[in-house]
Amino acid sequence: MKTLIKHLKTVHKHRKYVRKACFKMGLIWQGLTHDLSKYSITELSICKYYTGKGSPHQVAREELGYSPSWIHHYHINKHHFQFWWDEDEDGKIIPMKMPYKYLIESFCDMLGASKAYNPENWKPQMLLDYWNNRCVGKRIMHEHSVLILDYLIHQLVLDGEKNFFEWYAGIKGWLKAEYESTEMELFKNIVY
Repeated sequence: MKTLIKHLKTVHKHRKYVRKACFKMGLIWQGLTHDLSKYSITELSICKYYTGKGSPHQVAREELGYSPSWIHHYHINKHHFQFWWDEDEDGKIIPMKMPYKYLIESFCDMLGASKAYNPENWKPQMLLDYWNNRCVGKRIMHEHSVLILDYLIHQLVLDGEKNFFEWYAGIKGWLKAEYESTEMELFKNIVY
């Protein structure tokens, strides 16, 4: 029971940070409904792997070889890039371009997770470090989705959190249109 309560506190903290970021980025519905599946019996079963030092999904993977609650989670939550996978007849995973609102929610999700696991000493650089060390070149995502997430995360580090959301408010219409275009040539040439 103790691990359930501790796990729920982490989930609540994460959802709070994601909700705030979603609201600031204009995603009210996503902010309100983000990760509600974590309250399902299937996903709450992960609490037995809770340690307080990172994701319980990794502990489950080490013990079981996979995380049943994680598989459930990303199959029903559109802000996860795994939701947008197809597979060809040879077993090759084909990443699809995420709809813009789910891509932005994905950014808010990573931001919220990094804050939830480091609430006292969080800095934007922590999200960039996670992105560079755990995602770039390691996750199967559509190229355009990667470019926009990379752009947003770097901008967050450059501007700081408060200024980032002000910056985003000024460019979100343009960024959405650019993302939904077919080429995105501008983003392919950005060097940080």
